[in-house]
Amino acid sequence: MEKRIPQAILLPRTEDSFPWGAADRQLVPTYLEKYGYEEEEYLYSGEADVYTLKDGQAQVKLSNAPYTNRFIIRKPKDPKKFSGNVVVELLNSTNSWDVSPMWCLLWQKMLHEGDIYVGVTVRAICTKTLKQYDTKRYEKLSWKNPNPNPGPVNHDILLWQHCLEDCEDGLLWDMLTQLGNLFKSGQGTQIAGKEVEKIYAISCSQSSMQLSTYINVFHETDRVSPVEVPYDGYLTYSGCRMVALNQEESPADVTDEIQKTRNCPVPVLRCVTQWDFKDFTGHINLRRADSDAEGDRFRLYELAGQAHNSFSGAFYRPGYAEIDQIQKTTGLPHTDITALPLEAFMRQALTNLDLWVREGIPAPHAQGLIEVDENNIEVLDENNNCKGGFRFPQLDVPVATYCSGTKKNDQDSCCVYFSEEKLKKLYPTRRDYIDKIFKAIDVLEEQRFFSVEDADQMKLDILKLPVPCRDHSSKFEG
Repeated sequence: MEKRIPQAILLPRTEDSFPWGAADRQLVPTYLEKYGYEEEEYLYSGEADVYTLKDGQAQVKLSNAPYTNRFIIRKPKDPKKFSGNVVVELLNSTNSWDVSPMWCLLWQKMLHEGDIYVGVTVRAICTKTLKQYDTKRYEKLSWKNPNPNPGPVNHDILLWQHCLEDCEDGLLWDMLTQLGNLFKSGQGTQIAGKEVEKIYAISCSQSSMQLSTYINVFHETDRVSPVEVPYDGYLTYSGCRMVALNQEESPADVTDEIQKTRNCPVPVLRCVTQWDFKDFTGHINLRRADSDAEGDRFRLYELAGQAHNSFSGAFYRPGYAEIDQIQKTTGLPHTDITALPLEAFMRQALTNLDLWVREGIPAPHAQGLIEVDENNIEVLDENNNCKGGFRFPQLDVPVATYCSGTKKNDQDSCCVYFSEEKLKKLYPTRRDYIDKIFKAIDVLEEQRFFSVEDADQMKLDILKLPVPCRDHSSKFEG
């Protein structure tokens, strides 16, 4: 099987030309040099096939379409500090421009460990926005439709109105494969600074639907794949339903067996939220059992109390200058939308994926799945918190109702704190609360759902909460 390797060309940063999504230009800037890291942007070019799904397999519809895509990379300045892991995020395209929700969740861990982060554009509509942002910088980007007589965009496609008829989103699958090939080639070694050992693909929301499609169609051993997949493991968040292989065809029906991820030869860790059963990103039919089988290593984590959007995802995204340039608006959220430690969970999930791949240590099993009623709506307890699923400490030792959806945005999380009267009934003394919540944190740390460092930080954060009530008054209060 031919292994196609694209050619990568550095896009230099200048005084008046910056990569879209540069870390130091985010809403909350990250100054990578303080961590011993540097950021670069590359164009990469090759030829991709467009596929159709027939008899449960990908078959070539159109061959050898030239393309030019882009990726941003954050890597240790000193190659000796590179861990050997490249973590590739399929950038989210929901707003028609690239954002990096998984970077938001994982960046501290990756920089601490010496991992290389790569964020890659995954829809043609985002290249249009990139050219609007900086025409000269991104003029060579091309997802040109190889079909000389393209048909209409299928309206069953997710956000079909964002598709461009002169482009073809179906070029993505070979772009992903070839990006992995690039980093496992000599060219990738040169970019990384030393040889790449493992490549992991990560994703969120719509991008998780794309990554699930890639896994199910191109990397499962029970169907013939037209490509040799270079990825060593997968971590997805909040999305698992498949998308179409090209923009003229419908995606597979959600009841089709191909929609269930199984028999992937590398580990797959799938994290879904309480919200995902209600919307397009997931479906109750896509649940499956965990497996430790060598050819089917799989974990499903249904995160009780957690909605689609993460709080940190609102911070580390393109900043005011970038969004102004494309004539859109942005801003920081006014309040914290959840107190659940999603970031800590996801950081450890990436660690567990790496341990499973490198050392054969299986990822931990969640306590169970979210309880649902006959309409597949989550069942709530006496505190209006979700039953079942992976239980954050705050779910079993609650001081609030953790909601999936707000009046402003059904995809946001929020928490509604209990009254002082209710808190005193649940926890008559401060020690009652602290003892219980610390024990819940310790259990999850021992089960490897949280790192030791994150567990200890959680305890410090917990100690700041006035539970069951404030025990002192300010000198400025009457």
